[in-house]
Amino acid sequence: MGPHPAVAAIRLAVRRVLHDVLHDVLTERPEASRVTTPHRTSTLVADDRPLVLVACSGGADSMALASALAFEAPKLSVRAGAVTVDHGLQDGSDLRAAEVVARLGGMRLDPVESVAVTVGR
Repeated sequence: MGPHPAVAAIRLAVRRVLHDVLHDVLTERPEASRVTTPHRTSTLVADDRPLVLVACSGGADSMALASALAFEAPKLSVRAGAVTVDHGLQDGSDLRAAEVVARLGGMRLDPVESVAVTVGR
């Protein structure tokens, strides 16, 4: 039995976007043609692979997207990372951002960053 249909759907959507990203990279950077696709074997070192970042609030939707990216990226030799923003608008927002970073790191996304910003009027 496979994953829940909702999980399968988001993974498929992410896989399609990653495929498009790889197509664009291969078109713009012919030297990157060694990137793994379902029909190719990678000879690139990890730092040469395209990096895809997901912006993650820590809510259910963005965590599902991050999880799907973490699942699909290795299949296409794409590095997957994440960014969360601490807007500082609520007490404890820094702790929430740290929690989100820990959860994203637990998905083996790398790099994972929390960026604190100051919100003006």
